[in-house]
Amino acid sequence: MRFAATEDEVMVEDMLDRALGDARDSAKRVDGHAPRPDPVALRATLGGLGLWGAWLPEAAGGSDGGPRLLMTLARGLGRVPTHHGLIGGCVLPGAILARAGGAEANALAARIATGEIAVAVAAMEPGARWDLGTPQAVAVADGDRIRLTGVKTHVAEGSGAGAFIVSAREGDGISLFLVPADADGLTVSAHPVTDGTTWATLRADGVMLPATARLIGPQDGATALEQAFTLAAFAAAAEVLGSCEAAITQTLDYLRTRTQFGRPLAMNQALQFRAADLHTDIEMLRSQVLGAANALTQGYTRRARADVAAAMTLAVQTGDLVGREAIHLHGAIGMTRELGVGYHLMRVDVLSRWLGSAEHFRAIFMTIEEEAA
Repeated sequence: MRFAATEDEVMVEDMLDRALGDARDSAKRVDGHAPRPDPVALRATLGGLGLWGAWLPEAAGGSDGGPRLLMTLARGLGRVPTHHGLIGGCVLPGAILARAGGAEANALAARIATGEIAVAVAAMEPGARWDLGTPQAVAVADGDRIRLTGVKTHVAEGSGAGAFIVSAREGDGISLFLVPADADGLTVSAHPVTDGTTWATLRADGVMLPATARLIGPQDGATALEQAFTLAAFAAAAEVLGSCEAAITQTLDYLRTRTQFGRPLAMNQALQFRAADLHTDIEMLRSQVLGAANALTQGYTRRARADVAAAMTLAVQTGDLVGREAIHLHGAIGMTRELGVGYHLMRVDVLSRWLGSAEHFRAIFMTIEEEAA
């Protein structure tokens, strides 16, 4: 298993760090908040640099960078408190469109890769938690068209999306449909979440779609969703890794410069032990994320799905611990939004509530391992 970064990955990381640094420095200052780049402008900048969708296959407008490049991108974005929208607006729809194939799907994926448009995936429903396999939304034939009815919740990047990929029951399976944001009968209700991002709830009341709107049919829809959300969980684990790295770096800098009783806090042995424990936890997460990246390069195998589940389990636990410790070690100033260290904790909380808790991914891991036994 390769742990060291390739030359291309180092180059991408350097480009990303410079772009994020410039975006943060030029971000509009808002009193009481840490500077945050505009997400639309950031997406366009990274798309122009060829980074936003570089992990996608070449046919879908990417550079065929694969999971390791996606890990580099998500990890780098995790270091900067910003509303980037990578997972909801690029990874999920990009994975589905790349699997769908075809000229129209690839063309839309290429527009996502350049940052030109955001497409959101609507697969979760009220009361279903993380069960994507039993949607209540239905798609039925109506002449030569398709009538779509149902409600979707927890749609990340839904408020600014130009189109949605919506899952629905069709016959005995699950199909995925491309629905324009301005389709007649589609209502999009936006609402804020705790990390400052905006999600949406979709209500489709008899939305009429052409047959060409079906991206993936009922025979392959469930598998496509599983693979897309597996990749999203991997990207989330990589983002949490970057977030933990940023939080511990900011905390150590504070401990080295903040003095108490005439000497830096970093000379306090008890605080040194706590920082060392956090560093160990982060290194364990780094190894697990790298292992999942290497496994995914071989495809969506059983080993890859298990490694991603293990990575996300550890990411949720480690991210929560590091975020809380970073706030605690800063003291009262750690609670302020202007400092920004608390954003890392809020982001981990949102990712775990959206994609799945540590217990959820632990159960997935155990199920996969039991099936292999």
